Amino acid sequence: MNSHRAAFLTAVAMAGVSASLVLAGCGPQPGTPAPVSDVAVNSTAERTATLTFPASSTPSAPATGAVPASKVPAPSAKHVSPALKTFTFPDGHISFAYPETWTVRTVLPPAGLAGVEAIVADASGNELLTLANGVNAGCAGGPVSRQVFDQAAVPGMTAPNGTEPSFGFVAESTGNGDAYFMGLTDPRSLKEGDGVSSWCNLVPTANGGLFTRVHFNDPGFPNKGAAKAWMATEQYAQLKALILSLNYA
Repeated sequence: MNSHRAAFLTAVAMAGVSASLVLAGCGPQPGTPAPVSDVAVNSTAERTATLTFPASSTPSAPATGAVPASKVPAPSAKHVSPALKTFTFPDGHISFAYPETWTVRTVLPPAGLAGVEAIVADASGNELLTLANGVNAGCAGGPVSRQVFDQAAVPGMTAPNGTEPSFGFVAESTGNGDAYFMGLTDPRSLKEGDGVSSWCNLVPTANGGLFTRVHFNDPGFPNKGAAKAWMATEQYAQLKALILSLNYA
């Protein structure tokens, strides 16, 4: 699931800056694999309680870029309770829980843009997820055809206007194949059917906004059946649990 950080800035127009500085996840543009950077656990990470995740009886996908187009991991069969750590962004507001064998590093967005990015990698160093906190942006996209595979409320991230954002995993098509998106989103991005507005991973918060993007290769999956099969793996369960644990204090 390795991908360019630059790909994270390719589909959301940043307010008040050049139109070339945009954030991926709004519209059908999955990430592109890239070499893994050096990974270091942020000093704000700390041990916390455990959550129950289904464990795979076979090795999970090598990087959720997410699953290589030629392979789909076998469904999970066992359940384990891995120890977790908690990461909190430097401003002290948004936190999330993640498996203790994973790592989180923080970087500043390019060109002096607002906010801080947290990049989550698995035990092998594969970058799985990017979250950008405190950003000032808006989404840009067009009409798509969408199928929703999974969704769940994330009450810990209720927006200042009272909107409760949701975890979502979807496939979108514009006639040029399917693109896959997974992360935290406004419920409007989980409407199914033709002609709906494309995926937007901006969630407003009291300190600006939060973007989340699970990294997928291009293509992310050979077909929708393979995407559904990935949902039965440990990797999927852990990523979903991380997003569901997001909390604004």
